[in-house]
Amino acid sequence: MTDSRNRLKKLFVSRYTQLRRQLEYYIGSRDHAADALHETWLRLDSMPDVSVTADDAYLLRMATNIAIDQNRREQRYLSGEEIGEILLQVKDELADPERIVAARLRVDALKIVLDELTPRRRAILLAARVDGELNREIAERMGISLRLVEAELSTALKHCYNKMLDLDPATTKQLGKKGRRKF
Repeated sequence: MTDSRNRLKKLFVSRYTQLRRQLEYYIGSRDHAADALHETWLRLDSMPDVSVTADDAYLLRMATNIAIDQNRREQRYLSGEEIGEILLQVKDELADPERIVAARLRVDALKIVLDELTPRRRAILLAARVDGELNREIAERMGISLRLVEAELSTALKHCYNKMLDLDPATTKQLGKKGRRKF
């Protein structure tokens, strides 16, 4: 350990309480002052050999600069309370009563359309689209060929699409733009 670093560390330990009070007065927080002094101690340990004429002033300035840097880092982030206030001001467009009613009506209509399917087609459609199973998994579980699963799924999707299109052409056209399912 170098001579100046050793001298600064001894001074830091002997004057810790006084340094904390001065820093606390300057930044206005006892906890932040203690954090800054802790960081100062760590930096003293790794600092190169420097020539210091006013040891007290050097330590206080070093701790003050660290406290300022820490404060700037904290200012970049919003507090939990600020985030909550911002979220409460955002209008939830999905909670529009008209949209909720329309969505419920479409779900009820889809239930009716699904009931028109054969039990096997309905099971394949729900397994593929709701449960996310792969066609191969559905074929193995149901004991049928992969080709039959693909054909039944295609027929079920076309049936549902056409029936839903008859009920509400505007919203069903948007559903048709999603494309093929990825396997």
